[in-house]
Amino acid sequence: MMKTYLRLLSVLVMASLAMLAGVPAMAGEYPAPRLWEHNTPGVDRMPFVYGDTLYYVRDYDIYCSVWDNAARAWSEPKPVPGPINTGANEIWPCLTGGGKVLYFARYDPISDYDFYRSEWDEAAAAWGEPVLIEELSTDTQEWAIWVNEDETVAYVTTKANYGEGKTLGNRDIWKSVRNDKSAEWSIPVNIGAPINTEGNEWSVFADADGRIYIDGARAVTVGKSDLYVAENEQTEPGNLGAPINSEADEREFSITDKFLFLSASKRADGAGGYDIWYLVLDDAK
Repeated sequence: MMKTYLRLLSVLVMASLAMLAGVPAMAGEYPAPRLWEHNTPGVDRMPFVYGDTLYYVRDYDIYCSVWDNAARAWSEPKPVPGPINTGANEIWPCLTGGGKVLYFARYDPISDYDFYRSEWDEAAAAWGEPVLIEELSTDTQEWAIWVNEDETVAYVTTKANYGEGKTLGNRDIWKSVRNDKSAEWSIPVNIGAPINTEGNEWSVFADADGRIYIDGARAVTVGKSDLYVAENEQTEPGNLGAPINSEADEREFSITDKFLFLSASKRADGAGGYDIWYLVLDDAK
């Protein structure tokens, strides 16, 4: 009873702070996520769900798992096939193009993380050789990437500056566009405030309705780092609230009409340092 009261009180306080700050309150929109059944004691993070397939990072290689709707369970994760994983770190998978195109970042000792693109090879039943995306990669650390379905819009997070643009904070979200997937990406433009701040915007994800999900430590927080959503580039992000956010660090986010995924560091009842948590949204209704 007391726990329920305290949880309700924290939600009401957070909503009040959000109203004072002019931020839309999102608390209580979703039920509590559950711990993904295939977490390990190591690092499991950066989930990206596409259809019934989950791509994510395990100990800095990219893995995948498939949802069995009949069993209501996820398959045993496996490293993605093909020359994606190497002796370097691979992070931040993003599937698009009908699930036939994979974007991700790979570590380089000189330029830190850079962005790559790979296409699915049907004959080999594996991903093809990744190609460096030079227009979106710099000699400073890139991190997250999200690309829309026809590969004409990309959001990236980075410490770098592109062209004449300048960072607003330590790590910002930038946007690049092109006319079609055969063209070069434009010089990324900083999307600015109110989404970017003087702090760190680590991750970025856009849903089918154009809402933009980010993580960071902003004015209204439940824990050290929380997940937020903005209706578009021009609107103030609202905290997703408890129970999506907790007193731990909530990080990367991915959502479809069927699934919601996030990762968190040292969240209560987790399995490791970083864990994946999720909801089957059909079950949550």
